[in-house]
Amino acid sequence: MQTYDLIIIGGGPAGYVGAIRAAQLGMNVALVEKNKMGGMCLNWGCIPSKAYIETAKLFARLGKARSFGIEGVKAKDIMVNWKKMVSRKDRIVMRLVKGVEYLMKKNKVTIINGEARFTGKDKIQVSESEYSADKFLICTGSRPEEFPYADKVDEKKLVEIDQFFTLNEVPDNFLIDGFSVNAAEIAQMLRLIGKEVTVFTDREEFVFYLDESLREFVTDKFKKSGIKIFTNATVTKDAKDGVYLGDEFVKCDMIINSRHRLPVLPDLGPNELELERGAIKTDEFMQSSSENIYAAGDVAGQYFAQTASAMATVAVNHMNGIKQKLDLSKMPRNIYTFPEMATAGMTEEELRQKGIEYKVGKFPLSVNGKAMIEGETEGFVKILSETKYGEVMGVHIVAPDATDMIAEAVMAMSLESTVEDVAQVVHAHPTVSETMLEAAFVAEDKPVHI
Repeated sequence: MQTYDLIIIGGGPAGYVGAIRAAQLGMNVALVEKNKMGGMCLNWGCIPSKAYIETAKLFARLGKARSFGIEGVKAKDIMVNWKKMVSRKDRIVMRLVKGVEYLMKKNKVTIINGEARFTGKDKIQVSESEYSADKFLICTGSRPEEFPYADKVDEKKLVEIDQFFTLNEVPDNFLIDGFSVNAAEIAQMLRLIGKEVTVFTDREEFVFYLDESLREFVTDKFKKSGIKIFTNATVTKDAKDGVYLGDEFVKCDMIINSRHRLPVLPDLGPNELELERGAIKTDEFMQSSSENIYAAGDVAGQYFAQTASAMATVAVNHMNGIKQKLDLSKMPRNIYTFPEMATAGMTEEELRQKGIEYKVGKFPLSVNGKAMIEGETEGFVKILSETKYGEVMGVHIVAPDATDMIAEAVMAMSLESTVEDVAQVVHAHPTVSETMLEAAFVAEDKPVHI
């Protein structure tokens, strides 16, 4: 039986980052992966979806070439070649997967191919082989919950979200079941390349977890672009060219299951770990109810890749006596719509629920010079600060590069900065990031450019 200091189960953003960190700290590490290195995020999620989205964004921008002074580009002559789009995605994914594999080799991490199951507190089995370790880190990710209307529709219409990113051709009419990031991103990507799209959810609101200003923006944007949104909706019956949502017929050739993701737990064997809403419950150091087993990422109830990587790093540090805490309330959340959206910290609803008095500093992109130059003036930056000291409590951005801009907000909140602190940071001109500075000025009641 081979023995390691640490065995990590799952090779996604939590697993492989945790493995590298552990190796850097001198641990003898093995990583078990049943499919491809990089996990769902790299192979069938984050990276493929953003590759498709980038194609869709470029396609949309080309239609505006004339307004930039570029002649000869006729919108009616531009088309998306889905197979070439897929081929580009595959090249990017392959390069990144090989990159992760190289990093495992470089850091002397042993890769074990197969599915792990616990056979004891300090033992796992993969295929016919057994391995032991002092510590374990579970990073087995998540999957969308089962499509609850499968018995009401033609099974040929239904695809899971990971299957969607392997398709070499797609139809013209889509129905997407989901309320969150994945559903929003896929819906807009398909619409931008000319597909007919309907999104539905059995929840009361679409993207309900966003701050109300972002929620209103994206739902209005979708509806104006022709994306139909149904809330409190269920599939009632199938039809030849679509399905019925309640009593209303919706045309669709394909249904994409992008429902709420649920943690995928490995076979824990004799280990009885405490769970919370189906996820492994952990403490502030990602330690489970069993002291030698840690968990990070989706399987621990956190559904963003960057959070998964950070959690794995905290877990491995703790195994080595480094007590670094992670404030999950300040994690950036990124949505790759067009324009992008990003958020960190508290929403207005959360501040009201907690009884915290706050101010809103909001600045629109419509008066930002760089946004005008780029021809992308939709959006805003909104800073929420508590009134007593002016500490930044939440930042919500709609902008072409919102997912990059949000890092500044996370840094500010991590340092417990005030809006005055943010307003003193000199931003380069002309940049879209100046809107962060301007929003801070507004929060101080000292607006400059509005």
